[in-house]
Amino acid sequence: MSQTVKRSLSSSPTPSPSPSPPITPKKPKAKKGINTTSPPKQSPRTKSTTQSSWTNEKENAFIKRLVETGYKNMDWKSLAEETQMTEEQCKNQLTPGRSNLRKTILDMFK
Repeated sequence: MSQTVKRSLSSSPTPSPSPSPPITPKKPKAKKGINTTSPPKQSPRTKSTTQSSWTNEKENAFIKRLVETGYKNMDWKSLAEETQMTEEQCKNQLTPGRSNLRKTILDMFK
């Protein structure tokens, strides 16, 4: 025997449930600065088709001077606070003769 349920009438109609959008899984965002894939292969630097007076030697000299001037005039305390490193760690990245950020930058223009 089945039972029937009687409902009382209310003064306001019951709202029909709104259809919810389908839930799609979100891809996790990669953290900035972390490369999860292998770095792209760099092609050798070639002279552009335009008549530029910038040779690799000139670019190298320019970047070397830029790094040296930055090293001499850097506000190391401010940079250390910004990067959450010590002043010594920051200075080590621009010290000549080491495998560091300075070497990486200069090698790009050889």
